[in-house]
Amino acid sequence: MGRAILASFVTLVVGLLTMSIFTGAFEVGIVVAIAVMGAFIIYFNEKKK
Repeated sequence: MGRAILASFVTLVVGLLTMSIFTGAFEVGIVVAIAVMGAFIIYFNEKKK
């Protein structure tokens, strides 16, 4: 459960930072946030094996 909370928090922060860097490009923040969450999912699934 702790990993899921950490992954969600990091994804939120990365998405917000990306949106603030690329002002006016709301879509870029969403894409980066989804990519980070996907990376966390892959990392945690491979770590279990």
